[in-house]
Amino acid sequence: MGPSIPPSPLDDPSVSDPLECPPLKWGMIGCGRVSHDFTQALKLLPSQSVVACSARTEESAKEFAEKHNIQSYYGGYDGLVKDQNVEIVYIGNVHAFRRSTVEMCLLAQKHVLVEKPFACSVADGEYLIGLAKERNLFIMEGMWTRFFPAVQKARDIALGAGGEELSLGDIAQVYSDFNFYAPDQEEYPTSFVYNRKLGGGAGLLVAPYPVAAATMYFKTSPAKAKVVGQIDEKTGVDLQGAMVLEFPPTSEDGPANSPKMPGAGVAMLSWGMACESAEVTTVVGTKGRLTINTPGHCPTKVSVDIKGSGRGEVGKSLTFEYPLPEDTEEITKSGGFIYPNSQGFCYEAAAVARCIAAGKKEAPQFTLAETMTSLRLLEEIQQQLGVKPIDAD
Repeated sequence: MGPSIPPSPLDDPSVSDPLECPPLKWGMIGCGRVSHDFTQALKLLPSQSVVACSARTEESAKEFAEKHNIQSYYGGYDGLVKDQNVEIVYIGNVHAFRRSTVEMCLLAQKHVLVEKPFACSVADGEYLIGLAKERNLFIMEGMWTRFFPAVQKARDIALGAGGEELSLGDIAQVYSDFNFYAPDQEEYPTSFVYNRKLGGGAGLLVAPYPVAAATMYFKTSPAKAKVVGQIDEKTGVDLQGAMVLEFPPTSEDGPANSPKMPGAGVAMLSWGMACESAEVTTVVGTKGRLTINTPGHCPTKVSVDIKGSGRGEVGKSLTFEYPLPEDTEEITKSGGFIYPNSQGFCYEAAAVARCIAAGKKEAPQFTLAETMTSLRLLEEIQQQLGVKPIDAD
C-alpha cells in the first residue's frame, strides 16, 4: 500500500500540503539535543530560517551556529531577544527556567514556541499565557505530536470527520503509553533528567505526551484522576507513573439501547524513564477502534478497525500511512537527527508560521486551554506521587 493523502491541517483546512507555510525568522534559545533536531527539521521548510541562537555560554552558541550555518549567536539570552531579525523564539532550555525565559521573550515582543513542558507549575502557565494575551503575541506549547498527519487523521476519524463508514461512534476509552529507558543516554544520577530542581523527572519529561493523547478525544476536562508510580529516593524525581482519568458525560440524553452516556469515558495512561514500552495510543469507541502505531508521540501510521455485527467481529480494517519528509543533504552534513522521527517537527513549525501570518494567537491543534488542562494534570501527578515542586528544598 502506498502513502495516504495527508489530511488538511486543522489550522487552515484550505491547505492541502501540511508543509506549506509563509516565511518566518526563528531564534533558538537553548542549543541542546532537542533544539538541534528542531533546527534540522526547519531545513525541510524552504520558507523558514533560523537567524540566531543562544546558549548559556558563548562557546556552545558558537558551536551550534557553525554547525547549522546560523548568522548570529549569543552567550546568554538577552542578545537574542533584542535581535531585530528574530520574529519568533523556540525555547528549548532547561525546564526550571521556563517562566523567566518565556517572560523575557514576551516582554521583548517576540512570539514564542515553548518546548514541553510549557511551565513547571499551573501558576507559571497562567501567568505566561496572560502575559502573551496582554501583549497580543502568539504562544504555544510544543506538543508536536498533534501536528503529525497521522494524528490529524486519527482526530478526524475519532471525532466524526471521517464519515459514517469510518465512525468509531461515541469514544469510551483511550490507552496511551510512553516510557523510555533513561540509562541508554543519561548518566545516573548526574543527568538533568534526574535533577528535580532543574525540572527533571518522568512527570515533566514524558507524561505530557499520554496526557495530550487522552484529552484530544474527549470534549470535557477530566473529573477525576488516580495516580500511582515510583520516586527515586536518591534524587527525589519520579521514575515512572500510571494514571486513570474519568471524563464526565456531555449530555444526559444517551441512546435508548445502551447505558453509555455521550462523552463519558476513561483514559489509562503510562509514562516513565525506567523501561521502554511499546508506545502506542489506542482509541476505542462504541463502533470501532483506532491505533496510532509506535512511536506514538511521533507516528506515521494509523490503523482502524470498525466493529462488525457481533461481539469480536471486525467489519472493516484500514491503515493510513504518512511517510516523513526525506533528509536533505544539508541535514545530513550537519549531523542528521538525534531522536526518532524528529523530521516531524516540520509539521508543527509550518503550522506555527501559518497561524502567525493569519493573526492567530494560538494553534487549534493544541490550544492554550489544553495546555492548562495538561499542567493541572501534571501538578496532580506530582501531588499524588509526593514529588516536591522544583522550588522546594
